[in-house]
Parts: sequence; C-alpha cells; structure tokens
Amino acid sequence: MAEKEKTIELKRVVMVKAIVTEAFKQNLIKELERAVANLEGQMTQMETQSRNYLEDLKKKGLMQKAAAFKHQLEEERARQAAAKSDLMMKIEEAKRLQLGTEFVQGPLEGPVTVSVGDNLYKKVGGAEIIVKDGIVQEIRNV
Repeated sequence: MAEKEKTIELKRVVMVKAIVTEAFKQNLIKELERAVANLEGQMTQMETQSRNYLEDLKKKGLMQKAAAFKHQLEEERARQAAAKSDLMMKIEEAKRLQLGTEFVQGPLEGPVTVSVGDNLYKKVGGAEIIVKDGIVQEIRNV
C-alpha cells in the first residue's frame, strides 16, 4: 500500500502591484491628501487640548509636570510634522508617476500548499498580483 503524499498549507506573502493609469494616480493623490487633512485635524485638536491641559497644570502649580508635558508635546509636534512632510513628499512622487509603470501597493497573505519534493523557496517566495484600475491583469510566480 503506497504512503499517502504528505502536504501542508503555509501562508506566503503575495505582493500587489498596480499598473499606473491616470485614474490610479488621481486616486492615490486624493488618498494621500485625505491623510494630510486628517493629520492636520489631529494636530489642531491636539494643540487645543494640550493648551487647555497645560494651563490647568500651571493653575494648579504643577510646574514640573507642566514642563514634562510641554517636552512630550514638542516631541509629538516634531513627529507629526515629520509624518506630514513624508505625506507631502509622497504626493509629489505620486504626481511624477509614469503611466504604464508598476507601483507597489503592498503585501497580502495567501495560502500555498507544499508537498514532499517541492522547492520550498519557489513555493513561498515572490508571488505577485498585477492589477490595473482594480482588475487583476496578471499573476506571477505562482
């Protein structure tokens, strides 16, 4: 009686790439601009709440706590300014994308079945899905 072939299902990373079209560029730019607007809204809200909290600490005479909070606030401002700068840079990069080129959108996880005798590295590595305006155009290295 022959031994049943052993298999196992693993998860692998599948990279999603989009073919750049005018519609893709516009959607990407809008998405990034929306992220900038959200960040600016958070920054404004943080400033208002922080100002009130800082004044409250000073009124209560908690100067050491106020100084520590002010330091934390400065660090958070710097972090958010860097995030905004990064988003603005990504907007400029998106505007310069060439039509017809591939843009890496990010990874997804997908299952793959591995059997005795398979090349593990070929099975779990390098799979890509190519999409154009949301429609799958090609699946590579499956």
